[in-house]
Amino acid sequence: MNYDVIIVGAGLAGLSCARELHNANTSFLLVDKSDSLGGRLRTDYVNGYLLDRGFQVLFTAYPATKRELNYESLNLHTFYPGSLVRINNKFHKIGDPWRKPLDLFDTIRAPIGSVKDKLKVGFLRSALKNKSLNNIFNGQDIQTIQYLKNLGFSEQIISTFFKPLLGGVFGDTELVTSSVMFEFIFSMMSSGETTLPENGIQAIPSQMAESLPEKSILLNTQVTSVTKNAIVTSSGDQINANTVIVATDGPSAENLVQVSSPTYNSSTCVYFCTEKPPDIRDYLAINGTGYGPINSLCIPSNISMSYAPKDKSLISITVLGDKYDKNSNLMSDILIQAREWFGNEIDNWEHLHSYIIPHVLPDQSPPFSEIKDKTIYLDSGVLVSGDYRENGSINGAISSGKVAANLALAKLGTL
Repeated sequence: MNYDVIIVGAGLAGLSCARELHNANTSFLLVDKSDSLGGRLRTDYVNGYLLDRGFQVLFTAYPATKRELNYESLNLHTFYPGSLVRINNKFHKIGDPWRKPLDLFDTIRAPIGSVKDKLKVGFLRSALKNKSLNNIFNGQDIQTIQYLKNLGFSEQIISTFFKPLLGGVFGDTELVTSSVMFEFIFSMMSSGETTLPENGIQAIPSQMAESLPEKSILLNTQVTSVTKNAIVTSSGDQINANTVIVATDGPSAENLVQVSSPTYNSSTCVYFCTEKPPDIRDYLAINGTGYGPINSLCIPSNISMSYAPKDKSLISITVLGDKYDKNSNLMSDILIQAREWFGNEIDNWEHLHSYIIPHVLPDQSPPFSEIKDKTIYLDSGVLVSGDYRENGSINGAISSGKVAANLALAKLGTL
């Protein structure tokens, strides 16, 4: 069979592209080497627990997800609008006074910066909520850390609050990510909720695939070469199409076509289960101390009970960077730090699983305009798509897939 379009990669970009083509009554084949859809958004079911492959959340303010997803069907569960910051040997509540006015006094008292710093956060929140996305993505492009310093934030609030919070979002321990992405993400965090789908993060791609014809998806298939009109699989089969779209991550695309892949930030996600979880409720706890492997910790089963069996709890810990990949002491270092935080109750923790994730998000340090190559046709005639072509986020991946589909439809003359 000759398809109008072949899409290589069934992550969010590929799925978004496929949905757009399907809505335009255009024949397509979506191919992926994995045994399941979702790309980096995957969830494993282990002993009754839902383990997302890396700590990932959905910001409900994303314009692409508001357009493409049915939030009600995902049954989203929200984190508390704020964080617990670990500093000075205790946790301090940093709330969002606009949503939780009673948190104002705890936030003012928290030793993460001066009152002036906290007022600046409020002014910045208000300014970014009222700034259009077009203005954000065409605005100032410097490292986030310099951006924050230019706004007058103290070193204290940068190191104790912004670095661990945003480091977890970008996988960036030094805040060298472009201020364009900082403004975008901070705007999304301020404008909507931070959530987990009831059935795990993979529920997002699963929902996106529901409307696609079953025979249009080919899994467990490794693509070894690509031209503008065909793909060849590891079994030697050639499948033809009028247009081929590579919607994989950057390194996979670089192996298939002549496109430069960005470097990627990495992380390790470690899961524990217990009957007696730490008393952090539905907060994200972040490490404001500047030392130790733990960047952030949360209890997904406190957000959504479906993440753990009855009377059990799931603990998720995120370690940034790759310095611990080959460090046999990582588990010991995590438990030493966790004991400092929670005492002997960690003796009841049981290690469930660890994920080393080499490609969390593409590096997005300035100049962002050069790194963001856009979703385009290459000289070879192959169309490339993915979050690294737009911006490293769920929103960027979905947007890139939609753009790719419309480019393909225009080439086919169906637009």
